[in-house]
Amino acid sequence: MPLILSLTFAVGLLLVFLSATTRWAPVREEQPLRSALRAFLDRNGAGHVGVRDFVLISTAGGTLLGLATQLALGWPMVGATAFLLGLTLPSWYLTNRHQRERTTMQAALAEAVDSLRSAVRAGMSVEEALASLARNGPEVLRPPLTELARDLRVSGFEEAVRRSRERLADPVFDMVAAALLMSHRVGGRNLSTVLEALSRSVRQTIQVEQELRAHQAKNVLSARIIAALPLALILVIRGLNPDYLDVFSSAEGQGILAVCLLSVAVGYAGMLRATRLPGEERVLL
Repeated sequence: MPLILSLTFAVGLLLVFLSATTRWAPVREEQPLRSALRAFLDRNGAGHVGVRDFVLISTAGGTLLGLATQLALGWPMVGATAFLLGLTLPSWYLTNRHQRERTTMQAALAEAVDSLRSAVRAGMSVEEALASLARNGPEVLRPPLTELARDLRVSGFEEAVRRSRERLADPVFDMVAAALLMSHRVGGRNLSTVLEALSRSVRQTIQVEQELRAHQAKNVLSARIIAALPLALILVIRGLNPDYLDVFSSAEGQGILAVCLLSVAVGYAGMLRATRLPGEERVLL
């Protein structure tokens, strides 16, 4: 009994000592907006950009565009609209850049699958063919293929392919990874036939997506022209005869202008939603 009391007393003293000397940092829950921005940056290939930096750049772009519009027209409502438009410019740039890079990546993947099929038919193993592609394959694929070749030596085939799949995060490469893993599990006797069929499938997928993107680009351009036309007319009339639009300088005129701008924004958003393509679902391994 004295031993138990002594141990209990010692544990109590230890807990008191730890509570007095340890600095406890409060656990901060990540804010939903910050999480959404982080996911957006990672999804569009800007993982190296911090959320704070992205917010500062967007705010600076919106402020500059809003001030320039305010100095040109002198209408607070249009200046506020320009500020909101400027906020979206970095997001628009990142999205379009990622789409161009993704198109280039998928075209390179189709070429890489053809090279991989030829190498396998020539008698090379898949590991040797992938290492060769890392040295002589399409330029845009050499960095991820180099990492894949390194992982093949360190982590084994399946783990290396899974890591490359997560790094590229592309639906087309998901199909390639699935074919490679299935061939590795059941044996590579028919790998060249599988790669030939996969090459045709990848090229057809890319062709269909390019046609859809071209059709979507036409509709988006039409939506932008329709949305920008009223603003362009206001700028032209304001430049030719400033007194003609003095009615919008009053508080009531600014309210009417706000309603008009809101209707243009809602119509533009509706047209973009109508032309939006369904997202490609990734292949689960």
